[in-house]
Amino acid sequence: MYKAGHKFKIVSCPEGSLTSDVATRRYNPAIFDKLAKNWNVDELLPVMTNLYQDIENELGQQFLHPVDFTQPLNENEIRVWNERIFDGDFSDYMESADIGWIKRGMDNFNLFNRVGKSGYLDLAKLLAELKKFFKEKGHLIEANFKYQDIGFINGHITWHGVTAKTIVFCEGHHATKNPYFKNISFIPTKGELIEIECNKLPEDYIIDENLFVMPMGNSRFKVGASYDYSKQNGKTVLDTKADLLSRLDRLISLPYKIISHWSGIRPAVSDRRPVLGVHPNNQHIAVFNGLGTKGVILAPYFAREMMYSLVNRNYILDKEIDIRRFSEESVSRRCIS
Repeated sequence: MYKAGHKFKIVSCPEGSLTSDVATRRYNPAIFDKLAKNWNVDELLPVMTNLYQDIENELGQQFLHPVDFTQPLNENEIRVWNERIFDGDFSDYMESADIGWIKRGMDNFNLFNRVGKSGYLDLAKLLAELKKFFKEKGHLIEANFKYQDIGFINGHITWHGVTAKTIVFCEGHHATKNPYFKNISFIPTKGELIEIECNKLPEDYIIDENLFVMPMGNSRFKVGASYDYSKQNGKTVLDTKADLLSRLDRLISLPYKIISHWSGIRPAVSDRRPVLGVHPNNQHIAVFNGLGTKGVILAPYFAREMMYSLVNRNYILDKEIDIRRFSEESVSRRCIS
């Protein structure tokens, strides 16, 4: 919106969830357990890379960190992997199975794959700098948002003196409380991760085997993550921490020190696809949500799609991500028009 020159305001809630603030998000073109490419990665990855690089140039700081992924392979996986690296559909991302590039710390395994065009985004740093940037530009308002403060007047939507054509709700897991989209099939998922210090573990790749071990610099690593569909709170759980540490101990063979333990709620949807678009029965209300664990790579592409659909109401969103894939009756049941 900013680069395209459109007028907008961002409402940032100081009391909102810290899920994004504590996260450092990975991006990876492959699904390791299926030895396949991630959904639409060929279209998503270039848009992601270009956008974050543009932001880095604008703000003069680095947020995107390219780092290869690796995973131990069994004999059957080695065979499949080595077949697919010569497939033109996969060759841009996959490299041959090898042990030579794994320096130390994973002595219980023999061979490893290697996936390029992957890495992580320092999301907490990015959000902090973007908040500062948009606040200085006059685009950001820090305030606690209440749905009952919204008004609909003369074909516009109003909120505390702000008048606009459309409000886009980007609320993460808080969308389950949104009265306008009450029956979209959100399935918030609690996740926990830990930070460790391990002086001898190499920092030039991300390990992904039943959990991830991601280098953060200065011998610090983030380790995660858990998936809990039953508890929708931000509290850490000792049993979950013990499970993460048990999985970590089976993966690496080096001593480490625990630094921190966090939890957050992922905004997921039942069909594991983003949900975006203008409300079927109220053109002044829209949603952008459901990015789940792949928000780093999904957000740039689909934010662009969201903008196109707002600027041109005849723009057709893909059915897989369009809000209209949910029944109009259920989506609009509590719509205030």
